[in-house]
Amino acid sequence: MRTRALRLAALMGFAVPGTAQAHSAIPGVDGFYSGLLHPISTPAQVMLLLGVGLLIGGLKGQSFGKWLGLFCAATVLGMATGRWFGRLDEVMFAIAFLACVQAALAPGRLLPTVAALTLLGGVCIGAASVPEAGPLRDRLVAMAGSFLGANAGLLYVVGARVILTDKVSRVWVDVGLRVAAAWLAAISAIMLALQFAPIA
Repeated sequence: MRTRALRLAALMGFAVPGTAQAHSAIPGVDGFYSGLLHPISTPAQVMLLLGVGLLIGGLKGQSFGKWLGLFCAATVLGMATGRWFGRLDEVMFAIAFLACVQAALAPGRLLPTVAALTLLGGVCIGAASVPEAGPLRDRLVAMAGSFLGANAGLLYVVGARVILTDKVSRVWVDVGLRVAAAWLAAISAIMLALQFAPIA
């Protein structure tokens, strides 16, 4: 399974697209590459990918392919329905918080919750990746970049967690990962609270 995941990651890394002229959320970076970086362009998306990645990576004895496939399909669903959603930062911080809490308190358990958080996380990342109005080809190229960036990002988080626990067979590694998940949960909760804080 790990060999297939590494091959998939290498294939994603070698994907070289053509140029597109879609609106860039990052100055100096356009089209596909803007989309590729989009999932790490806001704290809400980064926290969501970290939370869901730690949650999936803690599923020992599970086929990671089906969980990554669920996130992949949910990302496409989010992109297809993204125009119906408004601002999603609050929802993404809430999902990140719940995923991190479960990764800290009950890693590897409560599979229905893992499925729900993975599905919701993918939909939110996909919906947040729909670019502003513009030529259809440019928007599709940017969305392809976002799709690849989000799924590669999740793959790397899951892979890093799995490799760390497989290569270092120490109790403190699992404890450290649970502490890291708890810290990320606290950060997500603070960021979520700040979304509702009155502007001074």
